[in-house]
Amino acid sequence: MKNLIKLLLICFVSVPYGGNNDIYLTQSGGGAFVLTIDQIGNTNKVGTSGARSTFAGASITADIKQQGNSNTLANSIAQAASSSWTMYQIGDSNTSTITAGGSGSVGSSDFDYNATGNSNILTWLQGSSSAATGGNFDAAITGNSNDLNIRSEVIGAVNNWDIDGNSNDIDVTQIGTDDKAITFTLVGDSNNIDIDQTTAASGVTDTISLVAASTSGTINIDQCSSGC
Repeated sequence: MKNLIKLLLICFVSVPYGGNNDIYLTQSGGGAFVLTIDQIGNTNKVGTSGARSTFAGASITADIKQQGNSNTLANSIAQAASSSWTMYQIGDSNTSTITAGGSGSVGSSDFDYNATGNSNILTWLQGSSSAATGGNFDAAITGNSNDLNIRSEVIGAVNNWDIDGNSNDIDVTQIGTDDKAITFTLVGDSNNIDIDQTTAASGVTDTISLVAASTSGTINIDQCSSGC
């Protein structure tokens, strides 16, 4: 209870309304944690690439929404299983840098990222420095000239993406020692897609299901045991 009260006070003080708002949170604890952030305006920040907001707990439920242009979302998430994250960015030239499971499992956790706008940048790193297991990541992107860089190093990763727009650049890497799956729906022209799935273990099934409605662009898919 002490951790919950302290965190609510920090959030209340640090979440102003309007433009040019900055939020830097460091949260830790062993219990359940609920976070809701709404930022409306331009140049809002929830952490930066140099000073990310960090979260750790047995179960985290987070809902973060930024509406406007040139917003920044930079989070480091280390938690046990059964967490739920929903992140929205509505506007242009927004930047998101998210590391999940860098020092803990993401098993049975669900991450949803939704972006509407142009020239948005998403960098998603999942399980990069831990023996993370499971974890579902869904992304829905609507707009043009968006840049997605997604790397998942978890056992049994499941990724679902819906992209609707033109001239988007999407790079995806999945690494793990268990079955992995990517389900991808793409609508738009002149998109560049690069997907790598790497598994050194035997008996592992990697699956990519891609439905594309596009008149131009490139799609590169590599499935290999190492060095994709």
